[in-house]
Amino acid sequence: MTEKSKVYYGSVIAGQPERFANPSEKLDKILEHLDLSTIEKKDKVAIKMHLGFNDGYQTVPVFFVRRIAKAIKEKGAFPFVTDNPTAVYNAAERGYTSETCGCPLIPIAGVKDGYTTKKEVGYKGVEDLDAAGVLLDADVLINLTHTKGHGSCGYGGAFKNIALGGYSGPSRWHKIHGVVAFDSYFDKEKMTKEHILKLREACPRDAPTWSEQRKEPTMAFYACDQCHGAEPKPCEKADDGLTGWKIQKDNFYAFQELMAHASKLILDSFDKEKMFHLNFMMDITPYCDCMGMGMPAVIPDIGITGSRDIVAIEFASLDLIGEAGLIEGVVKQIPHSYMRINPDLTTDLHPFQLLHGPFKDPYKVAEFGEEMGLGSREYELIEVLSPKETGEMDSSGHTYEGGATFF
Repeated sequence: MTEKSKVYYGSVIAGQPERFANPSEKLDKILEHLDLSTIEKKDKVAIKMHLGFNDGYQTVPVFFVRRIAKAIKEKGAFPFVTDNPTAVYNAAERGYTSETCGCPLIPIAGVKDGYTTKKEVGYKGVEDLDAAGVLLDADVLINLTHTKGHGSCGYGGAFKNIALGGYSGPSRWHKIHGVVAFDSYFDKEKMTKEHILKLREACPRDAPTWSEQRKEPTMAFYACDQCHGAEPKPCEKADDGLTGWKIQKDNFYAFQELMAHASKLILDSFDKEKMFHLNFMMDITPYCDCMGMGMPAVIPDIGITGSRDIVAIEFASLDLIGEAGLIEGVVKQIPHSYMRINPDLTTDLHPFQLLHGPFKDPYKVAEFGEEMGLGSREYELIEVLSPKETGEMDSSGHTYEGGATFF
């Protein structure tokens, strides 16, 4: 029987209000279990994370980033935080600087987003992708992810962090996001501008549209929630068989499968012993950090997971999110103009599918990754410093800040 992949987990729940039960201590314990000894002296360590955009502040807190950088430096290695050039350039506005992070911030594909290496893919019309050169230059990968919802696939986790964030802008936006339209979902020869706008008028999310730039009909798969499984779908009904317009799984799954391919190309560039994945399940928002704004947290804070297996950490994190469920008091306040939630929250779907629709299955990218040999869904969840354990620890040494503590 194959040994299960180890996923270490630190809950936000503490056994008592003590520093030794704090998530920071749990992160340290997770890093200890992940065994950073494979990081060698003078290794260049890429901490790939999403630094947010504009007014988006719900990314991994810099407090934890600094702690991770410190653990790397204790190995004699050189960490650096990396993300797309815009996010890096504006990172200080959200509290990320070389001083606060404890290491430099470097654009992942250079300051002009052009330092890349072409990687062959050959998937649904996408022949190649431009992988970020700075990321590939690193000896070690710390895949540091803020887990959240995502319009295109339901979930943004460890795979998405490197599948999209590990490539230049044109590859990310045009090729990876564009693959959703590869599988035909209507007859273009029979579609007119007037007809696609009729479909758009029927759609509660304005997903069908006409591109004036390309002079062709298109579909905003990011916005489509598949009417949360309702049949018939208004857009299909409005088409009335004229063009064969059909909302189908293949289009949505193509994005997830290409993300798995893109992730594999990045992961294959690193030594297996020098890759570490951390998922922060805090401030879990409905949309991606690239939205550039504050959003309501729709799932309770859960904690931190860490693993050397990207497939296992995704399955474990999604299972924990599924157990936590949506914060009903929050999601019921969200108006349809923001997003539509499945009207039946008791439906047997993952919380991210309740937000984004049944075809946006958050597990799919990890399933594709498993098929590509990137890891296993069979995991052993090992909780560190559990509420029970910390609840039984000695708290007699607790000190409060009644005055200045540095004297």
